[in-house]
Amino acid sequence: MDNQRDMRAMWDSAVATYEKETERRLVSTIAVREITTVDGLVDLIEHQGSGFSGFRSRHAKLTSRLQSCLKPVTLLGDIAKDALATSPYGPASSAIFGAVLHLIQAAHKVTEAYDWVEQALGQLQDFIDRLNLYRQNTMDAALEKKVTAILTCLLKVIGRCETLITRGRFKQYLHVVFLVKDEKTKKMLDELNESLDKEQRYVVAASYASQKTTEAAVKTLTETTAETQKGVESTYHLLEDLRAREITKDEDILVQRSLELPAADRTLEIYEEFRSKLIKGTGSWLQKEPLFTTWTEQKVPILWVFGGPGSGKSHLTTWIIQHLLRLYGENHVETSGVSIAYFYIRENEQQLREPNTVLKTLAWQIAERDPIFKKHAADVCSSKRNIISVEQTWVNLFVAFYQSIANADRSAILVVDGLDEAPRAVRSTLLGLFKGLLSDNAGGPRPHIQVAVIGRITLKGDMDFEREEKFIEVSREKNQEDLDRYIEDRLSTLNIIKRLGELDKLEARKPLKKQAKPQAPVARRKLKDKISSYADGVFLWAKLLLDQIHEKDYGEIEKILSRPPSSLESMVKHVYLRLSAEEDDVEPTKCLLTWTAYAQRPLLFGEIELILSLPSRAPNLLLWDKFQGKLASIFELTIPEHDADDDEDDGSTRDGDLTENSTRERDESETMHEGNDKPSETVTEDDDDEYVNSDQNEPDRSSEDGSDGDHQSDTSDFKLLDDLDMDRGLDALAAGKISSVAGEHLHAYADWQSKTRITYSHLQFREFLINRKHRDPIDLDIDTERSQLGIALTCFELLQFGFDAQQKSKYLIDYPCRYLVRHLEQIDPKGIDEEDRYNVVRGIYWLFHEDRGARTYFNAPLSSDSDMWDEYWTTWLASSTHTKGIRTWLAYGDEMSHRFDESALLWMAAASRDTRELVRPWVQTLARVWLTKSGFDDDACMDKSERLVWLMHGLTSLDENGNIASILQDFAFYQLDFTKVSAARLRELADYAYDNGSPHWHTGLAWIYMEAFYFEEAICHFKAALAIEPHAWLPKEGLARIYGDQENYSDAIQLMEEAYSSLPKKFNSLGGFLLPHIAEWKRTIGDDEGAYETARQGYLAEPSSHLAQDRYLRALDQKRDSSSFIQVLNYMHEATWRDTGKSLFVRFLNFGYGLFAKIGSAYRAEGRPRFVIEAMEQALSVVLASKDPHMKIWIQGEFGIFQYQYNDDVDAAMKLLEQALKTLSGAGATVQKEKKWARDSYGNLLARLCFDAAVSARKDGTNPWPYTKRLKQLATVTSTADEDFADFFDFFGPGYASMLWGCWLRTYERAEESIWRKTFKVRILDELNTLDDEDPSNDMAGLHSLAITLLHLGDDEAAGAILAVLFMPLKVSRDTADEDTKNDHGERDLIEESTDKHAKQGVDKDTRDEESGNERDWEEIHAEDRGSDNSSSSPYKAKNDNTAAHNLPPNVQDQEEATKLPQQSDTDIASHSNPPSPFPRRPTDHISAITINGTTRLALSLDTTWIHGCNGPCSTSYYHYTSLYVCKICLGTKFCGECLQLVKEEKLVCRDCSPQHSWYQAWPIPEGKAELVAEEKEEEGGGWAIRKEWLDKLRAEWL
Repeated sequence: MDNQRDMRAMWDSAVATYEKETERRLVSTIAVREITTVDGLVDLIEHQGSGFSGFRSRHAKLTSRLQSCLKPVTLLGDIAKDALATSPYGPASSAIFGAVLHLIQAAHKVTEAYDWVEQALGQLQDFIDRLNLYRQNTMDAALEKKVTAILTCLLKVIGRCETLITRGRFKQYLHVVFLVKDEKTKKMLDELNESLDKEQRYVVAASYASQKTTEAAVKTLTETTAETQKGVESTYHLLEDLRAREITKDEDILVQRSLELPAADRTLEIYEEFRSKLIKGTGSWLQKEPLFTTWTEQKVPILWVFGGPGSGKSHLTTWIIQHLLRLYGENHVETSGVSIAYFYIRENEQQLREPNTVLKTLAWQIAERDPIFKKHAADVCSSKRNIISVEQTWVNLFVAFYQSIANADRSAILVVDGLDEAPRAVRSTLLGLFKGLLSDNAGGPRPHIQVAVIGRITLKGDMDFEREEKFIEVSREKNQEDLDRYIEDRLSTLNIIKRLGELDKLEARKPLKKQAKPQAPVARRKLKDKISSYADGVFLWAKLLLDQIHEKDYGEIEKILSRPPSSLESMVKHVYLRLSAEEDDVEPTKCLLTWTAYAQRPLLFGEIELILSLPSRAPNLLLWDKFQGKLASIFELTIPEHDADDDEDDGSTRDGDLTENSTRERDESETMHEGNDKPSETVTEDDDDEYVNSDQNEPDRSSEDGSDGDHQSDTSDFKLLDDLDMDRGLDALAAGKISSVAGEHLHAYADWQSKTRITYSHLQFREFLINRKHRDPIDLDIDTERSQLGIALTCFELLQFGFDAQQKSKYLIDYPCRYLVRHLEQIDPKGIDEEDRYNVVRGIYWLFHEDRGARTYFNAPLSSDSDMWDEYWTTWLASSTHTKGIRTWLAYGDEMSHRFDESALLWMAAASRDTRELVRPWVQTLARVWLTKSGFDDDACMDKSERLVWLMHGLTSLDENGNIASILQDFAFYQLDFTKVSAARLRELADYAYDNGSPHWHTGLAWIYMEAFYFEEAICHFKAALAIEPHAWLPKEGLARIYGDQENYSDAIQLMEEAYSSLPKKFNSLGGFLLPHIAEWKRTIGDDEGAYETARQGYLAEPSSHLAQDRYLRALDQKRDSSSFIQVLNYMHEATWRDTGKSLFVRFLNFGYGLFAKIGSAYRAEGRPRFVIEAMEQALSVVLASKDPHMKIWIQGEFGIFQYQYNDDVDAAMKLLEQALKTLSGAGATVQKEKKWARDSYGNLLARLCFDAAVSARKDGTNPWPYTKRLKQLATVTSTADEDFADFFDFFGPGYASMLWGCWLRTYERAEESIWRKTFKVRILDELNTLDDEDPSNDMAGLHSLAITLLHLGDDEAAGAILAVLFMPLKVSRDTADEDTKNDHGERDLIEESTDKHAKQGVDKDTRDEESGNERDWEEIHAEDRGSDNSSSSPYKAKNDNTAAHNLPPNVQDQEEATKLPQQSDTDIASHSNPPSPFPRRPTDHISAITINGTTRLALSLDTTWIHGCNGPCSTSYYHYTSLYVCKICLGTKFCGECLQLVKEEKLVCRDCSPQHSWYQAWPIPEGKAELVAEEKEEEGGGWAIRKEWLDKLRAEWL
């Protein structure tokens, strides 16, 4: 029954697709149902009306095709007969016959339609052959499903053919393989292969299960069974690897943005933290639990593990995760089918307690390991509604995937720790979802979603389940061994144990008779027994007690252990009581506890230190020691990585402990640093006093003569440090004044200390403070009712200090900028007094209305690529929630009329009603920041405010309720593109500045116009700025850039030189950004020496300018100065960019400059210095950590090409190219379209490397399968499988990989001709179509491509004839030049001068450009292969149509934003940057033909061009070489005889070819060769014409 039901579902789905495509119902008539043969169908066609009479005779060819195609349908038409008996479309054969009938009717009276139908049906021959093959076998259930899948695909394809005819679109598919060219049809083929794949996996799984049974029953066949099982598992692995390739195009961009939340990284951090602390053997007791075993065997859906506070549950969770990863393989989902995901819920971290965040993070982890799930996730995330709520996320992401039959081989195990720490509503929601797993699995097969829930026993009260659930309790008896291991481990670090061990060693040196019994082992045993017995299975209790006695002496330890706290709560209380007893003033500590308890994220030490200093304004110089001392039991410090020198500079160690020796060494080193050059001398206390007073002429001696009266009468405040402002400079900052002293003393600690993350060591410490109902009060109790209010008011105070003015202190306002609004939403305005309500409203007014507040808020991001920009967009624009909350507060302004002036009250009233009024002051401030400057020497001129302008665009797009259009709702700043904003809109935004008469207003607006490529508007405003201020450098720079883009180089150079000379002194370093432009323009106009000198000056002006680096390196390359080139790179490698820790070389690579070929040449010439590869690896790591798919693709691909061409590391090259293609496959549709060149370029090189590796493996006698498998995958345009599975249908595109796969099949596999010819079919038909259209511009490219294809086919005769035709113009030119030389010896020089200038450049570019497309229309075939040109594929494309320049993304941090890379020359011209003119196909009924001797010929447009040149490193133009060879494996690569010898000897600087390849000699042209395919014209000025009969014969052979 299940099989019949599945087949009925397949037919229903196919019919639905057919009816949607054709826009009508498929209902078989009685006449159709009664047809059992093709003849019967043709008879029925002839009875459709007078127009169809005689159909059989008039369309004999089509009738014959129907006979061959539909015969197996008639014989297999009873498939699923019972299942389809009640369907309106009848049995399978009737449905298909009915569809064919409609297809023939649609083709009636449509020119050429019948011919195309016959052609299209012919392309379905593979399906027919497969059906005929199946028909010969016994029809079991599995085979029935395969036949049904093929028949349903036929039905859908027939429907698609009908649509193409009725809409007149079929003509574009004449003479091509429409199955591959039409995207909808290709998708149908993908779905068919996917269906066959699933069925095959089912058969494999069934076979595997059967073998397991046989293995148990027949022990004598163990060895044979194991061998078979191994084969089956290998087959299963191959199938899974196939499916892993089929990933939705939008996968990466959608899944990453939707599911990779900050919680994902935090979850991983927590896991790694606990994993590092696990002691060997921890959790082993769990494996003895029957429930745990049953769960791990996937027999029950939910595992409940409950334990008390501090019982080590999170450590146990981590052990469970590790156990599962070992059991199922961390990165081997494709073999086990099981994905492991986990989440740690934490009560004091907001991002770790949101239910939807929990599920999304779990889904993200699965998607990272399982590409099949990732594909599903991308489909789900394509609509935000699918994951808008936790229920939607659960159903759509998890249930829909794991409960579907299609994914029967997949399952997920979700581990959730700390569910008890979530709010009750969250607990109820998640438990309700998990409850559904029990009903879904009741009495069924193994669960496909399993969950482990680890938490406190209190969770049982939240479990509203129908039956009592079994659970594992973490009791003392069960985890005692784990606790003992932990205690033993900690005891070894106790100071007293260490000291006793030292004494035991001394004792062991004594004579044996005098030795005392070792004391350390005895003490360890007693301590372990005592602590273990009192801990009662609670890890936290043991930890706190061990912390307490860590540095205690013998007597103190005995005293503590005599009466230790009896419970965990008592122990926590004891810790707090001890802390309060040591504090003279508990208020700072209470403030600390309040913030750490209620903060939305873990705080940094620097943030805490500042917050604690606010009341007194004094720095807390001993706070770090306090955290590592008396607060160490309560808090954990996560210290970032830092240099050891930082520890020494600050005088601290990582753990805060200094031994006596290390202290002495530090004192000595500091003494030397202070000028004491005698390290043996120590500084006494008196010496130190003298040093402190050394700057005073007369030290105060009053204390020496006993005169202390002055001390008694002095009532002024005591000041410990004379040079420290009383208020630490905070009040000056708040007043907008930047005090140098404040800047010096604001940061009392090293940067790594300030950035250390502070968290509670255990949740129990936080709970003790918050839950006060059932305990006595203590001095450190926090005010839970006012905590949110206090934090919010402190956030306002932090913002008002102006920390945004200093880069180093910006992190101090990160928290209030991100989370202030969330704290405000936790406060009930009605529940606080009037004064507090006023303070909140006043703070909001300052932040939203006042210019200073808005400037502070939007100046907080550390850099242009800070994630805070996206945070702002998400907070205020993606949702209206937060703007509504702010408006609610402002509504209380009416009650405060006596405290605000009238204008403030009017604004608050308007803002409370309308979001547009709320954000209007922000927009006005942002406009002023953008367009108002104090002068052209203002530092603000460096920032062009691109992100602020886009924020303005978003804010002004909100409606009154705070909603925004969906197209802007999901925006992320890496997508910033001003070309999507109209010029009028940009002007509208600029008008918010209310200052449209200043030169800065004109300049700022013009700059954004320029970035949006509105050049006319930009020029107008730049000139307006210069009319007001003629010597302004910035508008001159802008104008010069535009003129340079417009190729008006003389004016561009003049203006940029004027801009450079007008620079203020403080901006002299900008020469590193202005001069490189001049250098490039000079190079373009042929002033090479001037270009070099200007580039050198630019680099010297600012060596860190990536633009100056680029131009100078290019200039050095042109001078062939590889030594200086490498020296510059080495400097860039050793120098770092600001405080990023990133080298200038890495930064240069990450900006996307395409100098890989030039770097490679110098790299080879200078002996391959290792630092070059190191820098590239570092650049790759930086890019992979970003979210920019463009740069990821580019860096991976270009580095891969570099590894092959210049570093001879083929394995590394293949790996990187694979990564680039994988990243591209996972990118969004827009990125896929923009980066088509990358897919072609990187895919083609990878295909050739796979081919060469397979050939080498075959010759070496090793298995070439890994390489041939990948080559086949690159060649196919539909989903594919390993060649061992014949059930799949493989369709090949016109790309280079398809040719190489055909070569492999033909040459090395000795495959049948019918098999390998399929790999060339699409390509050849496309090439033939370029030769008989009306467009003469594509003749040479089409002929050249056809020649290359025929060489790969092994048809040297035809390929040589075509090459002879192509080289005829060169022969004529040479002959003419020789003849002219005889008459005038100077004429040849003129010819060479006019041609040599572009000859070598053109061949290096265009030969590599010739073919870069795998699956694409033929008009793009010229851009398929990059060859050795690995240097120039910048990830950013020029926006204007007439330039080959590349544009970098905007960068507001320096003067380099939107820097346009120039058109590259020589080997730096990219295939995608400046392609030849496209040659679109024209309708074949408009062929331009001529007649020669009564025979039709197609005239050719030929000329000397790039195809005649050598791709080698020689400087020989195509007028001088004596021979030229074409590689029969590479894509159109040619070498002269001299360079070919370098190839064979492996001496090429850039590895463009392999000595293992073979070549065809194209020059000189053999006599009479061209006449095989073409004929010289005698009319119309001569020339050559292709023989149409030869063309038609070739097309007929392949169509």
